[in-house]
Amino acid sequence: MKPYRVLIVEDEAPARRLLQRYLSQIGELAITEAPDGEAALRYLQEQDWDIVLLDIEMPGLDGISLMHAAQSLPNPPVVIFTTAYAEHAVKAFEGGAVDYLLKPFSLERLRQALQRAFQRLMERPSPLSPTGKLALPRREGHIILSLQEIVGVCIEERTLYVEVRDGQRHSTRAYTLQELAEKLPQPPFLRIARDALINLDAVREVLPWLSGRYKVLLTTGSVYMCSREHAPQLLRAVGLRA
Repeated sequence: MKPYRVLIVEDEAPARRLLQRYLSQIGELAITEAPDGEAALRYLQEQDWDIVLLDIEMPGLDGISLMHAAQSLPNPPVVIFTTAYAEHAVKAFEGGAVDYLLKPFSLERLRQALQRAFQRLMERPSPLSPTGKLALPRREGHIILSLQEIVGVCIEERTLYVEVRDGQRHSTRAYTLQELAEKLPQPPFLRIARDALINLDAVREVLPWLSGRYKVLLTTGSVYMCSREHAPQLLRAVGLRA
């Protein structure tokens, strides 16, 4: 088995050296360093990576933005944040990060994070079966959903929920929202925010809201918020803007 490819993204040289030293004690890994977000993005676009150890506060492209850019790749890496700033943890986990390490952290703490990353890589599911079914693991067995049943997917308190046409919401930690956004067919599915995607066939109303955002009312009565960034695509999709 080939060693996992690990990209260290860190603008401070001492921190990069520490990560290199720690990683050399953990196992056989193929390690590359990037001194900033722009360099890391080039590496990510040139080839596939398994794991990215990612700082947040960097000149130019910051870590959160780089994470979202990485998620748009055909084979996105597993992300572990290594940062001195605790306040970005919610955004990191909403974006699918597997762990969030606060500096200074120990070798053992990094080892734990990497074990989570290795587990994610080994168990990363293919969300859809060849027949277009989505399997949600339960305590016993699985719930099998057809695409027609799914009206929306959202993240609340670090948990992903899949809503179906009868209004039920099924929680799952088996997938990230990004994984589902990449696999569910577009259309009818559309990403409308960092933490939400919807089935356009289930949209009942689209209402303007504050700061360029929109409320999306579904046939189930649920309301999903569309971010300003995703608003133009939503409006075009429902025929409100050319």
